[in-house]
Parts: sequence; structure tokens; C-alpha cells
Amino acid sequence: MKIIAFTGPGGAGKNTAAEALQQAYQAHLIAFADPLYKLAADAMGISVAEVRTAKESGSTIVRTLLEKLGDALRESLGEEHLIDKLIDRIRLVERVRKQDAMIVITDLRTEEEATWVRCMGGFVVHVHRTTGTSNSTHATNQPIVMEDSDGYLLNDGTVDDLHAQTNLAVTQWLLNKEKARLATGKANGRAA
Repeated sequence: MKIIAFTGPGGAGKNTAAEALQQAYQAHLIAFADPLYKLAADAMGISVAEVRTAKESGSTIVRTLLEKLGDALRESLGEEHLIDKLIDRIRLVERVRKQDAMIVITDLRTEEEATWVRCMGGFVVHVHRTTGTSNSTHATNQPIVMEDSDGYLLNDGTVDDLHAQTNLAVTQWLLNKEKARLATGKANGRAA
């Protein structure tokens, strides 16, 4: 299982970057906030797709509702609740798809989520855009600490530019993982 997680403020281009991997690698896209979208849809009496569309269109009401739902879940059920729910969804993907599937998380928002991705051997990718991002001051719209193993994308061009950057960064990450795997196999005296 390969896990790539995009982080950055609302509107930075996380979903657009994830789409590049869906196209290039047939990656399965999931989000930590998927359960929040379902709760919001149920509360508002609309579909999950309509909630997503409203949020992506800049609805501050929907963004605030999702933030408050996330806060309530984290406060009442613990920081790890949304991580546990994501793990459940990954297990479903593993049952349906081969073990070597690529999972792309479109909305890494907390340090706890970043720690989990890194512990799973995943790749955290920071997406930055100089204009057009959410000005929300909510904790989940603040930057995640960047570690040496993380990737960085500057979204300052076209969609095709962002897709090319994304594919290049992930290809390099995959090559580095394979080199490390081969080196470990040789160090342990096994054939690679």
C-alpha cells in the first residue's frame, strides 16, 4: 500500500494534485473529512456531492459547519477518530483492490494525521498557492510542520503544470522507496 497525503489551506490545489495521481496511477482518493461531509449532508438535507460543491465554491457556511463538526468529533471521540475512520476505508479498498494500491488522501489537516501518514511510510506533500486560498483561521487551515521527507508543490501555474509537478514528485518518491527497499534487501543478504 502506498499512501500519499496532500496538505495545505483550502483552495491550495490539493484535490487537483490528487486528480493527477488518480489519472496516472489509478489511485484511490479518500479524505479524512469524508465522515464530516456525510454528517453535514444529513444535517443540511442535501447530498454529499452538494456539500462538496458548496464548499469548493467558497461557501463559508459549509466550511464553518465542517470545521465545527470536526472539532466536535475530535473533542468528544479523540484526535484519532477520523484517522481510525480513514483506516477502515483503506481496509475496504484493500479488500477490493490489490495490496499494492495507491491511496491518496486529499485533505491532511492536523499534525496527528501527518504523523500517522509518515508512520505508515507515506508521503506528505505540502501544496502552496500564493492567492485564492481560504482565509479561515481555524486550526485545520493552518500549515502542518514540514519535515525533510515531505514534498512541496508550488501551485502557481496551470492545472497541467500542477499535475506535472505532482507526478514528478511522486515518481521521485516511489523511486526513492524502491531504492531503499533494494538496499535493505541487500543489507540483509537477500536477493532483491
